[in-house]
Amino acid sequence: MDQPKPSQNPDPGKKEKDRVKPEEKETATQKSIDAARLLYCTNLRTSKTNQKAGEKAYERAVRIYRKKKKLFEWTENNYRIYRDLDICLDTELTTGNAALTDNVTGYNKLSAALYANLTQMTTAIKTLKTKVSALRDQASVLENFRNDQCNATQWALLTGKNLENCKADAPVPAPRERPDACRDADKVYEELILIPKKVLVFDVDSLLQSSADVTGIQTFSNISVLTQLQVDLTKASSALVTQIQASVKTRTTDMATVQADLIASVQDCTKTGVDEYNKIAVCHAAHFSVQFLCQPDCGCVKPWQESVIAPRLDDCECRICKIGEVVRSVYRGGAVE
Repeated sequence: MDQPKPSQNPDPGKKEKDRVKPEEKETATQKSIDAARLLYCTNLRTSKTNQKAGEKAYERAVRIYRKKKKLFEWTENNYRIYRDLDICLDTELTTGNAALTDNVTGYNKLSAALYANLTQMTTAIKTLKTKVSALRDQASVLENFRNDQCNATQWALLTGKNLENCKADAPVPAPRERPDACRDADKVYEELILIPKKVLVFDVDSLLQSSADVTGIQTFSNISVLTQLQVDLTKASSALVTQIQASVKTRTTDMATVQADLIASVQDCTKTGVDEYNKIAVCHAAHFSVQFLCQPDCGCVKPWQESVIAPRLDDCECRICKIGEVVRSVYRGGAVE
């Protein structure tokens, strides 16, 4: 386009900016277009500002959401630890202490009964020792009787055997055949002499010593001390269970709080995300609207060609129909007239 030439008769009071090209004179149509351009340009600037604000709001909401999610996960993990302790450890302690209390009561009863039996057994062994001592004395008397030369004849008659200490002037008659019940009489008398003196006396001493040792072991085992130990264990376990249950209650409240915060954060993040994409869509629409108004590429009206008296908007109508078909295929649930 040729530039206008400067005026040949300059007027000092006339400013250069007041000179207007003939083709740039405003018409009613031009004024409408300019007004629309101004409106859409303003909308474009506003939508860009809103888009940036929406993006920042969404980024901020996402950061808050991630932090609250981590806090929720940490709180949930902490809650699960105390919940598992309450389910497993608390139940085991309570049930175990109840069973141990019953067992300790049974142990004390058995211990008391055992001590009574050991005491009775020791008394009985002492009585037995007295009787074994008396039996040993009688065995010594019987041995002295056997060794006395004056009793050699009687001993031979009782046992059917002569003794070496028998030195009678006249030979002792040979013993007659003895009944079967008396054939081992000499062995029986020998056992009556030797067993009390060399066996029973030592055995009864061993029994008495062993009985005293067992009684001492049972006494020093001190089973009764388990009662106080069990009471202390029950008290300590109850305190631990109470502490764990209080912590579970606190963590449950914390879980409800952080869960509500996380839900609110998700809602805010979703709302800001939808708002961001809405503002992006609005900004894009404003951008393409301004672009079309500033550089229209509509081929329906061609002012550079010779005017033809005929409809000019058929092509635009077809394009709009195609857009309708696209909308119809995308949004199948909607009714398109």
